[in-house]
Formats: sequence, C-alpha cells, structure tokens
Amino acid sequence: MADGTPRLPLAAETETADRLYIIDARNRVERRVLLDWIHATSGDQEPEWVSLAIADGDHALDLDQLKARLAGASERPVVPLRVAWRIPNFERDRALKLRHLIFGDPRQPGSLRARLILWRDRRRAQILVGEAATQAALKARFLAQTGGGDEGDGEFAGFVARQAGLALDVAERGIRGSRYKVPRFVADSLRTDPRFRAALADLSASLDRPVADLLREARPMMKEVIARPSALFLDLRARLDRMMFGGYAPAMEIDAVELAKLRGILREHPTCILFTHKTYIDGATPSRLLYESDMPMLHSFGGANLDFAVMGEFFRRSGMIFIRRSFQDQPVYKAVLRHYIAWLLAKRFPLSWAFEGTRSRLGKLMPPKYGLMKYVLDAAHATGTRDVHFVPFVTSFDLIRDVEEYAAEQTGRSKKPESLSWFLGYMKSLKEPSGRIRLDIGEPVVIDTAPAPDDKRALEKIAFAVAVEANRVTPLTVTSVMCLILLGTAPRGVTAAELLATIGAVTDWARARGIRLSRELESSDNAALSATVDTLVASGLLTRYEAGSENVYSIEPAKHPMASYYRNIIAHHFLDRAMIELALCELRDADSRDATAAFWAKIDRLRDLFKFEFFYPPRDEHRAALEAELERIDPVWDRRLASGDRGVAQLIRRCQPLVGHAILLPFAEAYSVVAEILARARPGDEVDEKALLDAALTEGKQAYLLRRISSEAAIGKLLFANGLSLMRHIGLADTATPDSLIARRALLIELRGLANVMESMRLTTLALADRLPTPGGSDA
Repeated sequence: MADGTPRLPLAAETETADRLYIIDARNRVERRVLLDWIHATSGDQEPEWVSLAIADGDHALDLDQLKARLAGASERPVVPLRVAWRIPNFERDRALKLRHLIFGDPRQPGSLRARLILWRDRRRAQILVGEAATQAALKARFLAQTGGGDEGDGEFAGFVARQAGLALDVAERGIRGSRYKVPRFVADSLRTDPRFRAALADLSASLDRPVADLLREARPMMKEVIARPSALFLDLRARLDRMMFGGYAPAMEIDAVELAKLRGILREHPTCILFTHKTYIDGATPSRLLYESDMPMLHSFGGANLDFAVMGEFFRRSGMIFIRRSFQDQPVYKAVLRHYIAWLLAKRFPLSWAFEGTRSRLGKLMPPKYGLMKYVLDAAHATGTRDVHFVPFVTSFDLIRDVEEYAAEQTGRSKKPESLSWFLGYMKSLKEPSGRIRLDIGEPVVIDTAPAPDDKRALEKIAFAVAVEANRVTPLTVTSVMCLILLGTAPRGVTAAELLATIGAVTDWARARGIRLSRELESSDNAALSATVDTLVASGLLTRYEAGSENVYSIEPAKHPMASYYRNIIAHHFLDRAMIELALCELRDADSRDATAAFWAKIDRLRDLFKFEFFYPPRDEHRAALEAELERIDPVWDRRLASGDRGVAQLIRRCQPLVGHAILLPFAEAYSVVAEILARARPGDEVDEKALLDAALTEGKQAYLLRRISSEAAIGKLLFANGLSLMRHIGLADTATPDSLIARRALLIELRGLANVMESMRLTTLALADRLPTPGGSDA
C-alpha cells in the first residue's frame, strides 16, 4: 500500500493464498459483498481478513483484531478492499442535488439503500483493490514516517489501517477523478509525526509542562482547525459556485497551456494559489477551475468568526480552514496550525487565499496582506518544506456587481451590512447578464528555502514578486479599455468609428509590449466586441445615443467612479507611458537648459508622488523599462530629448493619442483636495485623519461643482487616504508650522499644475479625434 498509483487488481497478480485482507466496509452489506469476492478469488484456502470502517473517518477504529492478525508472517501481503458505488451518468454531469444533504451521498449508501441498489443492478457495486504491501514493508514505512512507537498501544495497527485507506482512496480516484483527492487521517498523522512531537517537546521544555498535557490541549485545536472535505460537499460547493456565476457565459476562458502547466505544478510541488480580489465571488474561480479540470481540491482560509451553525460545517466539509483572529500567546495552537499547513503542502494539497486580504475598492491591486503568507512560510521554515510555489491567479470579469457598492462607499455613503436579505439580493443580481469570465495564471514565485520568521524583508520581497507577476498577467478587456478611452475623452462622447479606431490603436500598442488581451480584443472580432458592448450598455455603465447619424458612446458623470474602477484594473500597464507623456508635457512649457536631466528629474518626482498607488520595480529596472518604452515611441528619443524644446515637441507628437491624463489625473486631483485642506490649517493644528477624510469628501464635491477637479472619479475615501499617506511620508501631516504650511501650499500648487497639464493633454487628444482613421464606418 502506498500513496501512489494503484497496481492491477490482485486477480491479475500472483497466487492469492496467504494474504491478509483489510476490508473497508461501512455496513454489513458492503462486508458481505467484499467477503463474497474474497472467497471467490481465494481458492480452497480459508482467507484471513479484518473488517474496519476506515472510510468513515469520524470515529476511532477498533484495532484489536488487526493487531492480532499482524502478528503473522512478515512477508505476507496486506491487501485493502472497498466497494465503490457507482451512480448512473454521474461522471457525465455530476448531478448531485441539494436533497443529498438530507438523504446522504448516494456513493456511500446505508444498508437498506445498498440492498436496493444490489437488487436493481449488482454491477453498481464495484470492487476496489488497493495496492498491496507486505507487513515487512509496512513496518519499514512506519519506522521511517513516525520514528517508531509502542506496537502494544496500536500505533502500528493504526498506521496500517491508514495506509490501507490511502491506497483505497488512490484506487477510488482512478474511477472518480482527482478532484476527490481529500486529506485523510490528518490528526493521527500529525500526532505521530516526529517533527510535531519534537515541536511539542521543545514547548514542554520552554513552558515547563509535560508533553502529554500539551498533546491533550492540541487535540481539540486539531478538531477546530483541520478541514474535513468530502466528495459530497465538494460536489455541492461546485454546484453553489456554478449558481454564483449564473449571469456569466457558462465557460470560463483560460489558456490550455497555462492550465496544463498549473496541473503539473500542483502534482509536483507544494503550491499556494494567490488570487486577486475584486468581488465576493472571485475566490470561487480557482476552486471552480480545479474542480471542472479534475485537479485536486483547494484548501481556503476563513476567520474563526465564520465558523458557525450550518454554514461553518458546510465550508469546513468543502475545504475551508478556520483560523483564530489572534493567537500570538497560544504556542500550542500555533504549533498545530503550522504543522497542519506543512502537512497539506507536503501531501500536495494546494492552498488558496486572497493575496490582497480584502476586495480592492479602486480596481488596482491593493498592497498585499502578509498574514497568511507568513503562516505558510513559517510552517515551511519550521518543518523544512522546500520548493513552495506561490502562483498568482487573476480573474477578469466583463462586469462586476460589487462595483456599484464600491463607488457608493468611496463617495461617503454607508456600506449596507451583510444580512440574509442582502445575500439573497446579491445572489439575484448575479443572474443578470454580465458577460464573460477570463482566468490568467502567472509564473510561480518559487521559494526554495523559506526565510526565517523574523525576516520581514524577505517576506516583503516575495509578496512584491507575486504582485508584479499578477499585474503582468492581468489582461486588457473590452470593459477596461472602453472605460479608459471614454474617461479620457469625457465629457465628450466618442462615435462608434472613433471608438473602434482607438480600441485598435490601444490593442496594437498592447501587442507590441506583450500585454495580454481578452479574446475579443485579441481576435479583433467586431461581432464579439459588439456583444460585450451591448452588455455594458444594458447594465447602464455605458450610454449609447442612437438617434443621430452616428452612434455615440459616453459615460454619465454619475457613473465615472464605477468606470474608473474598470480603468484602474489595467492602469499599471499604461503607467510608464503616462509618466513619460506627463514629464514631456511638463517640459514643453518649461524653460530648461538640460532637457534630459529635467525629464528624468520629473520622472523621479512622479514616481514619488504616486508611490502609494502603484507597484514600482527598483529604480534601475524602472528606468530601463521607461527607456524601452521611449525606444518604441521614437528610436532616436535620446537625441530629440537632448535637442531641447523642438525635440520635446516632436516626442509629444509621436505619443499621440495621449493616455497619461486618463491614468494619473484622478490621483493628482484627489491629492490636491487633501493638500488644500491641509494648506488652510493654522499653526499648531493637528491632523485628525477621520475628520480630514470626511472634510475631503465634502470639499471634493464642491471642487467638482466648481470644476477644479474634472470628474467624480477623483472623489473617494481611499484616494484621499493615499493622499494623506503621501503627506505623512514627506512630513507634511505633522502639527502645522509656518514652514510646513508653506510646503503644503507648494505641494498644492504642484498638484494643480499637474492637473492643468493633464487637462491640456486631454484637449490635445480631443483635437486629434477627428483625424483618427476610421475602419470603413463600422459600428461598434
């Protein structure tokens, strides 16, 4: 028996005499079926067997009979047997229903149900024969994995029973699929793991408590932490996942090569799938993908406060690990969690969580939360687990139902509390047509040896690498590109012909830089593009005016905060271009003797101003990327830049159409609102963050009405909070002094100057609109 590929059934092997059969039977009917098979294949010799309900892992096994049987010859093979109950047509459509929660899993029938099945069709009871192993081989494996134990207390017999169960699980996955690979006997495996025992011994010495006391304390903690997934609940969870995506196209789009690569990673390496978090439901896309692709199930993480009543049990049985909010002063709990995570990684059970820790309210990738990543790395470090793969996972939706909620929150309206009525309303909204779902999988960030628990710098570097890769594989979608274009031209609308031409220019630009494109953009399929646009118009995100000679698209001002969310999802792809454009346009109106030095100084300043909004590579790498972008704009950019004003003007013309204002203007305008409030302070005034953010919402609305800011997309709590973070970073959020007030006013003037430059960029782009090539009058 082994946790590997099962061998051929014993009938195809050598003689069947002198074997010890371990019968995994839940009831008398299964035991009778298996005994009939044993007697039919054993010839004249009376076989030896032991019956144990191994598959039902919720109770302790009576091992006395097995201990007695294991006293036989060491070279005798031990053969595990189980009945697999087949469901007609189930493998085709996975047709489990919610009623199975009440009546039970039809793959695990009770005695009466099993008799009825046999009466109707005996072929539905399929005999599973697990991989056999001699008692000597099992003893060697026992010593290697556990370090040995007292055979008199049943540790070896328990180990043999667990090995039989694992071998039968492997055989059963051969007919049911890898999606049903679930962890078994976790608590027993942890208790007998030499590394866990050593950890408890160390705690015993440091806490001056007996190991036996610590082990007793650990038992209920194991029950609390360890997930108990089963096939029934995995199927029901998959059904719930499909219900949540009812408004989207049935098939999720994913590259077949990436899917095959992920399959190999999950098979060969300890793996964590880190998904970007835009909506309540994107955490379900990795689990749905793995289930539908017949790959091992994911273990996800949830707070212990969610472990209540029916829902807590449902999620625990479908793979959720509930963790206490705080356990720094609970060393035994910490040891249990650490070794449980390490056990899952070692057994190739992938873990999954939201990389950002919370849903992004702005669309951009949020700063990572380190907690769960630290738990995993600490577990890997403590147990010597190597080669951990962190796989970035990005889900792109044509429409996200949460965005309206985010826009409301950012403009100061109270968030609706979660409740049953809220949940039902949200589920109903998910049935509305919402377009397509696309999945993109990044290159794994591989950790050969986990850093020490106190190495915060290493943790930050790993998280940063995951963030950069997640950004890299985020594709341009029709929704995000249209929002980018229409926000860049607002308040002017765009004709259908202009829209198609600009989308074509953006996609050509993206292809040249290796940026991923959604299927409609990649194929340049106008019919598919039109279908997506129709969905966006029907949702109210876009407006389409059809009464004139041409269809005209625009975004209502009230929808700008929502549209900016989709624009922000792809903003990082355009950041280098935006910074180049803005630095050049600032130079155009400046009197600089050394344009090259001034250009790079402005780039550095922009990098510093917006450091709380974007992930930057190190300065040298970033400069190389900017130079590569300049090379694409103009191969002789350096000579033009060195030539002064005329060369700068030539570079700006080669940048047309400009996008910098569409990317950076909302941030500059939001920051200017915060800077103005701080600049109006009096010497000695302190900064109250809550009061300042509340005031910024009010002042931001006023600034919009006075058109000091161009769009309501610049009004948002998180934008204002990031502006305040910048002020703190540069020392302008301390107690007001005459000098700091002067510096605050200088920053306000700088930010307003940037906004004015970007407004001129917008007008330049609008002036270009009539000169854009049109593709034969095609309609979007």
